[in-house]
Amino acid sequence: MSATTSPKTRGRKPDANSTSGKIRTMLANGMEPSDIAKKLGCSASLIYNVKARMAGGGKKSGRGPGRPPKSSAPAAAMDGLAGIVDMVKKSEAERARLHGALTKMAAILREALA
Repeated sequence: MSATTSPKTRGRKPDANSTSGKIRTMLANGMEPSDIAKKLGCSASLIYNVKARMAGGGKKSGRGPGRPPKSSAPAAAMDGLAGIVDMVKKSEAERARLHGALTKMAAILREALA
């Protein structure tokens, strides 16, 4: 694709007479999502999905499904013995931080269940 052409748009064009078009109109007028769902006889989740897409959110993920790729940063940092020692120190610090968080959660749970 050259720099002068714009990318193709995908999907159908928004229709004001469709259910989602009516939802967009009612949301723009300030109606509550639960009232819209009752009036149109649709689910509340549809209302919130349309509302999220209006706000620019929705199902626009930067990547597709599946496991994200492994980062290559730890492998690059292990250059010789100094890199290994540094990684061990970082993992010990992380372990200590997580242990402290677990100890706090255990104390909160003990207190709540007492």
